[in-house]
Amino acid sequence: MQQTLPKSSILRGYQSFSRVISQGFVLQGAVLTAYVEVVRTETAGGAVIGFAVAKKRVPLAVRRNRIRRLMREAVRKGFRAVQDSAEAKSEQVSVVLSYKGRPGMDPRRMTLSVIEPDWTALRARILEKL
Repeated sequence: MQQTLPKSSILRGYQSFSRVISQGFVLQGAVLTAYVEVVRTETAGGAVIGFAVAKKRVPLAVRRNRIRRLMREAVRKGFRAVQDSAEAKSEQVSVVLSYKGRPGMDPRRMTLSVIEPDWTALRARILEKL
């Protein structure tokens, strides 16, 4: 099993994030929001993903980084299905996964067991849209 997400699969840069958020469609989960942009290509397709945790929602950098690590871990286990689907359909898929939290839930108590089912449901909905 793959231990990390390859660097080529991680979306980077302010303009890339802005493009996906403004031009893509939105899927809401319980604690995560996925912004998805699909572009048809003539060449081989693929998928990239970026992670965002708003400073307004989680003020301390240590906690933002922890939530980002948890999101990466949840995605690492199942992102290959999105990549394979995009490659099969010659589409370039860009996903920005944003933490929105849950009312009454302390970000310090965030665990993989909360994020993982939400990502699994979002991934299934992304695959339906492709």
